[in-house]
Amino acid sequence: MKIFDVICIGAALVDMVARVERYPEQDDEVFVSNLTLFSGGAAANTVYACAKLGLKTAFIGKLGRNDVFGSKILNDFNEVNVETKFLKYSDEFNTGSAYVALSKEGERKIYAYSGAANYLSKADIIEEEVSQTNLLYLSSLKNMEPFIQAAVIGRKRKIPIILNPGMLIVEQGLAKIESLLRKIDVLIISQREFTVLNGFEQEKIDLERFKKESYKIFSFGVRVLIITMGKKGALILTQNNAQVVPPIETDNVVDTTGAGDAFSAGFIYGFIQNSSFKFEDLTNNVRIGNFIAGKCIEKLGARNGIPEKGDIELE
Repeated sequence: MKIFDVICIGAALVDMVARVERYPEQDDEVFVSNLTLFSGGAAANTVYACAKLGLKTAFIGKLGRNDVFGSKILNDFNEVNVETKFLKYSDEFNTGSAYVALSKEGERKIYAYSGAANYLSKADIIEEEVSQTNLLYLSSLKNMEPFIQAAVIGRKRKIPIILNPGMLIVEQGLAKIESLLRKIDVLIISQREFTVLNGFEQEKIDLERFKKESYKIFSFGVRVLIITMGKKGALILTQNNAQVVPPIETDNVVDTTGAGDAFSAGFIYGFIQNSSFKFEDLTNNVRIGNFIAGKCIEKLGARNGIPEKGDIELE
């Protein structure tokens, strides 16, 4: 029985966001004008945004048992009705945290301590839990074993699977992550992650190069590749089609933290409405993703700018 629209699997952390005038040099010190605590983690941000958009959601990840950061994460999930009964707990490791230095231009540098999150194991992925959804979303754990297990179950139960790997997976190299890529349907990846994964340097966007390099991804059986490109929007590719979808216009970029996670939530929202792999439908889902990401970056933190279902506006 499918109870949930989407189950997101990955890291739930607490973000400590420091506003700085500049980034420090070696042996340097900078003044922090504002320090704020937010619940974060890529998969946790996405499931939160999906829930705020009105989807029925659940989260699978690992927290420290009875620690302060874990309690904050649970409280924030409960505010938007994310189902937390599938969460796992560690007696050995604390809930993870990330330290974010945020510039006045809204750009960021992140130092992430995964903590308990990275000790989510293959054994923690239980078929009776994972199979209760119409869609699986996997994001940003260095340890790929639980993702592979979830993908195996998803394929067995004919559940579409989206992977947003993040740099922790991408930097392991294409050869090592091939076994995971062979089990997913949609790959959402940033421009930088795509170039690192394929082993080439790309200072400016070259769409023809992106199309050429995408054949490796499609050879693994991935059906849809989406490359997010920040201010340039997103490039969606299938084996037979490619299109750049421009971002929404915004003059008020406050914080780019969580923009990619918000994009994923928007894409998921669109996909749940029709569950279609037609290119025009997928492209519309990318437009929704761009809209949610554009709203996200207008406020501080990965979640404060996420709109509700009724506020989605597409031209």
